[in-house]
Amino acid sequence: FESSKRKAIETISEYKKKLDNKTIVFNNTSKQKDVLDIAKTIVADDGVKAKIVEQYIPLINKHMNVFLNAMDFFVTFELDSEFNETIKSRGRDSFTYANFSEGEKQRIDLAILLTWRKISQAKNSLSTNLLILDEVFDSYLNHEATENVLDMFKKHFDNSNNIIVISHKESIFDSFERVIKFNK
Repeated sequence: FESSKRKAIETISEYKKKLDNKTIVFNNTSKQKDVLDIAKTIVADDGVKAKIVEQYIPLINKHMNVFLNAMDFFVTFELDSEFNETIKSRGRDSFTYANFSEGEKQRIDLAILLTWRKISQAKNSLSTNLLILDEVFDSYLNHEATENVLDMFKKHFDNSNNIIVISHKESIFDSFERVIKFNK
């Protein structure tokens, strides 16, 4: 009887050790699950990500419209919280990016570039005085649009900004204080 009692106690002791180990594994897994649940909530479409997007969308829309108007491209640009754009013309007809000519798309693209630059400066205390535009004026911008973009640069950028424009369009050279010409 004594030997079977001892054997039963040893078996119970072994099972208790296994249970303790399984409890530790379970607790660790449970903690990891809690952390992942919190992370899932943060990055969910209606979580913290939505709050961040909600905070920046009005700034993006504001700056986009300022830059588009400064280029004499009178449309109203709006992004929603899922980054779907609505662009309304003077007649208030709604368009998407694909509805515009290549020159109009290029002005929208420039406004997007300058908007992201402006927001990064404002929100990250990151200020850069350098902007490099490679052949922006060479493809789809007509003469009037080119003049509008150049005027926008004059209005929105002071002498502390260094704008380097790489172009094959010699007609724009007179718009800049300094020009460096390279010939092949």
